[in-house]
Amino acid sequence: MQPIHLPYLLPYAISFLISLSVAMYAWQRRSVPGARAFALATASQAAWTFGYIFELNSDTLAAKLFWDNVQFIATFIWPLAFLAFSMAYTGRPCLRPFLTWTLLVLPFLLFWGLMWTDRYHGLVRPSASLVPGEPFDALIYDFTAVVWLVSSYAYVLAFYALYLLVFRFTWTQALYRQQMFLVVIGVLIPMVGVLLTLMGVTFTFQRDTTPITFAISNLLIAWGLFRYHLFDIVPVARDTVFDGISDYVLVLDANNRLVDMNPAAQRALGVPASRLIGQPAVQVLATWDDLVRGFGAETSLKTEIKIDRQGQTRFLALRITPLYAHKDNGRGSNGRIIVARDVTERRRAEQMLEERSEQLQAANEELRILSQVKDEFVANVSHELRTPLTNIKLYHDLLTRYPHRQEQYLAVLQRETDRLETLIEDLLLLSRLDREVVALKFEIVDLNMLVENIVHDRQALVESCGLTITLRLPVTAVLVQADATLTSQVLSVLLTNAMNYTPSGGTIEVYTEVGRSHGRNWAGFCVQDTGPGILPAEQEKLFSRFFRGEAAHSSQTAGTGLGLAIAKEIIDRHHGRITIESTGIPGQGAAFHVWLPAGS
Repeated sequence: MQPIHLPYLLPYAISFLISLSVAMYAWQRRSVPGARAFALATASQAAWTFGYIFELNSDTLAAKLFWDNVQFIATFIWPLAFLAFSMAYTGRPCLRPFLTWTLLVLPFLLFWGLMWTDRYHGLVRPSASLVPGEPFDALIYDFTAVVWLVSSYAYVLAFYALYLLVFRFTWTQALYRQQMFLVVIGVLIPMVGVLLTLMGVTFTFQRDTTPITFAISNLLIAWGLFRYHLFDIVPVARDTVFDGISDYVLVLDANNRLVDMNPAAQRALGVPASRLIGQPAVQVLATWDDLVRGFGAETSLKTEIKIDRQGQTRFLALRITPLYAHKDNGRGSNGRIIVARDVTERRRAEQMLEERSEQLQAANEELRILSQVKDEFVANVSHELRTPLTNIKLYHDLLTRYPHRQEQYLAVLQRETDRLETLIEDLLLLSRLDREVVALKFEIVDLNMLVENIVHDRQALVESCGLTITLRLPVTAVLVQADATLTSQVLSVLLTNAMNYTPSGGTIEVYTEVGRSHGRNWAGFCVQDTGPGILPAEQEKLFSRFFRGEAAHSSQTAGTGLGLAIAKEIIDRHHGRITIESTGIPGQGAAFHVWLPAGS
């Protein structure tokens, strides 16, 4: 190499170094789709330039032809590598890669074979010659039909690769449009250089202008590598992540306009992206009022919101993050990314778990109460059984010691036996009611007749206690749907209590009544006395089993404490209700109202 040649070779050397640097940079990111092919394409440009440098600096025709052959190898590697890059970059894989690439490479392999054997047939360069000149002796030859044919084939591949990029360019995101624009321009410049060479437009005593264009094109591509992070993430990789994610993703620019959204967000909003891109966020998210009102100005946020979607309430885990053009950009965000994940099913599962937990706690509390009630019940039963049994045992012993008092002791034994029998019968009835084994025989019952019959049967007993009983019945029948036997038992319990707690000279009044509440008709009866009454504090406990109020203890009135509990169980089985009216003032007594569903 002569020193005079250096200024002319320097541009080619710079072009070679730029191409090689870009190839090495792309190779370092070979895990990114398309980076390997792009590295091969720029490496072939470096090899092309390298061969042309040595061709220019060679002094013999044979040497120049050798380096021209090296350039031809690189020349036709470039369109293949560029096509592979475009297919990978835009996500256009081959269905049968091995067969496809074998067929694509075959024409070039045939040409390379003809090229290296050209001295035997002259199909490639039949008229090659060396023309002396300055600064270089020029290699001159005419392009044969074979060269034009293979070059045209290479152009077809290159233009198809460009088509893939341009087609993707029309609908991809702004960031990737900038990437693709630089790549497309960077590819078009060498193609123009090749076309000028084929048309004979070259520098003086220089056969090929293409290697110089590599410097310009690769400078543009290098700008794309560093400015737009060309191989950090390519569109096809972006699509795999962005389009495949099930979360709703929306990208807003600095003006709060929608610039991108994934398919999941399109489905959630029910509108295609083509109608929403470029629209204000307030308009795009019109159906998500909570999001617009609550977080319209937020740039960084992580929370959970509730929205109405197609008449259903949905819960979204929302994350808003600022969008920067580069990681080291300190000039503020260029927009926002909104990521929303539908967590409705998770919330429902949590709510169901919470409900189940509450139900379990309630069940545990109920079991605790039932256990407590059981313990109290067993204690009460034991006490109530022990009292008559103790008396029976005592008077049986007295009867053996003092036979002359036989009549008195036998009367006590009879009373205690009756009391024990009543207690056992009441306990058995309560047990059957609790287990719902008592079958109710519902029928239309005239309460006037039922009340009149029971009062008539009890009248003599009531009067023997020094009490007066009055009956007040309407002329028309008072009908209910009820079990007549069990309803009679309820009335008997109430009459017995009235007789036991009303002092001599008092009055018991029984009457039937009708009414309407809660949207339905009711009928029932009332037993009212003039006894000591029931204190308000005791009224809530009155229907508890074995409960006996202050009046029972003070008057030492006999009883089991189960009568009213049985009455309430029976009325509850009828879907009725029993209520108390009493001030607890002696002499004003108490009134027990029994209400049953009215019959027709």
